[in-house]
Amino acid sequence: MTAIPVLDRKRKLRPLVITMGGKRQEYISDMFSHPAMAAYFEPPVFSPGVPQRELRNRMGLMTHAGKAGIIPQAEWDALSSPQAKILNEDDPKTLFEVLDDVPVEPGRLGGESDVKLHYSIELWQKAKGINRGRSVLACSLAHLVAMRTLVEDGYDFILEDNVRAPITKPDGDDIGADGRIYCECAERIWRAKEASEECETATQEKCHLRYYGWLGSRPNLEFVMNVHSPKMQFTRKEEGDDTQSVFPFPIESDIQDYLGQGDSLSISATEGEIREKVDNTKSKKMTKPGGSPIWGAFAYWVSTEGYNAIIKSLQNDVGAYLWKGKRMRCYQVKPIDKVIPRRITASFSVTRKNQDGRKHIHVTTHPAFFRAPMLTSQIHSQWDSEFCRSSEYQMNQCNQDVCEDGQQGWCHLWLTRDESDIVEHRANHGNWLTLTELAEVRATQSSS
Repeated sequence: MTAIPVLDRKRKLRPLVITMGGKRQEYISDMFSHPAMAAYFEPPVFSPGVPQRELRNRMGLMTHAGKAGIIPQAEWDALSSPQAKILNEDDPKTLFEVLDDVPVEPGRLGGESDVKLHYSIELWQKAKGINRGRSVLACSLAHLVAMRTLVEDGYDFILEDNVRAPITKPDGDDIGADGRIYCECAERIWRAKEASEECETATQEKCHLRYYGWLGSRPNLEFVMNVHSPKMQFTRKEEGDDTQSVFPFPIESDIQDYLGQGDSLSISATEGEIREKVDNTKSKKMTKPGGSPIWGAFAYWVSTEGYNAIIKSLQNDVGAYLWKGKRMRCYQVKPIDKVIPRRITASFSVTRKNQDGRKHIHVTTHPAFFRAPMLTSQIHSQWDSEFCRSSEYQMNQCNQDVCEDGQQGWCHLWLTRDESDIVEHRANHGNWLTLTELAEVRATQSSS
């Protein structure tokens, strides 16, 4: 792959990182301090995460929802007033009395009884009992705050603090053809941005959401990388030996349409195997693609129009992110990685049925960021090893290069010492260790 000299792009990229602080923030700072990263990126600016415990009371939830921009302005003005603070201090249950003189926003979606309430009251009534979903809501609000900062202050992309960047070239060289220090992460970002802009010019359809990092289950990755991307990706005019481009956001019906053509054949052309027809409901591991083709909101950019469309749709319908089935006791929270693409797709589609708004969402064929190996998920820790399994496949498909000693592409990423040791253990022993298990292995080795 012939690299376009990144320094010719004149400016450094500006990352905005969502974090709760601590070691995760330190590691992100260390990663961007690497000489290759520092040459092409400004030091990261951190956007604060939202502590889920602060969403347990009225004022805490309203404060963070207001900062996220989803509460209608008239209601937020009242809830952030000195009078609201006094009411909350005297008796938190009286907080919403401050809305008595504020008219209910007309035209909202929802049940007949819901739309008669102020948005803030409907939000509280549905969110107060979400229990385990509170961490998901906190994550969503943190992303909405970061999106507002990105569009207002002109950052180049948003990251979560669980990512790691590819530093070296796939061939392992850290010096470019021009003799300058090389950074694979920056190269991939610029190529994705340039491909996206070329696509905008060619199609006259603006990109409103661009993914610089994404993931999915292993079967879904096989579908996306071997079927959807080759078929749908934008063909660049002067591509040469640069194979990186962008493709429109895949949706569940893409998988259904493909399987309808004959699901007996494997979609993994690189493996050349025949897949068994397995009932996924009876298997612990997915063997066929299904559900959301890709997920994750750990590396992306959103346009001002895209951000405004997201906020407008959320302000118009609490049910866009809080929902409950007929037999459910509590409301469930829709994860932000599902909310963002669905809201943009719906907002920019000609009709709701055809979902052509997804053409305004560009996904890079070569991710510039990957999820850190075995970094304990704040929400889905039970899937940490599967995240790693998917990341390995994705890296190898992009690099067409496997690291020495069986490290499956991890050697190209900036990793902490613990993460490097976990990857090495995986290569030598075949299993993934949690950080706690790694500490136990080290203790055993030191005592023997």
